[in-house]
Amino acid sequence: MSAHNKSFPWLSYYGHYRFFEARMHEHSKVSNLENIKTGLYDVHLLDGRVLRVFICECYAFDDASYYETVENYGPVNAVIISSSWCGYDFEMKLAKMQEKVGIFDIKGFMAAINKSNYWDYMSEWEKKMLNRS
Repeated sequence: MSAHNKSFPWLSYYGHYRFFEARMHEHSKVSNLENIKTGLYDVHLLDGRVLRVFICECYAFDDASYYETVENYGPVNAVIISSSWCGYDFEMKLAKMQEKVGIFDIKGFMAAINKSNYWDYMSEWEKKMLNRS
């Protein structure tokens, strides 16, 4: 379910992605940021990798949201939930990790791209959730 817009691509409440763009331009591992479509970016990393990233503002990003994203935009390497009042389904995150797709908040994504296996990154809270399962 979207936070501001009921139809894909669930636009940012503010109608832009300046916060994400600014964080990527500041990140020491990012060489370039390319805006592909509304909410869809290619993040070029210094090591040569290019990650296709979808920025989403959904109350609860889940399997259905992921499949709608892929149906509309094609495969992505990561999904970033851009709002602090929004989130994602933890079980879906674990399932997508098996497909080498990362699901993150912006802080998690910034940490994840420091790793070669970015999709495996989990916050301390997520690690605790995993250990409770």
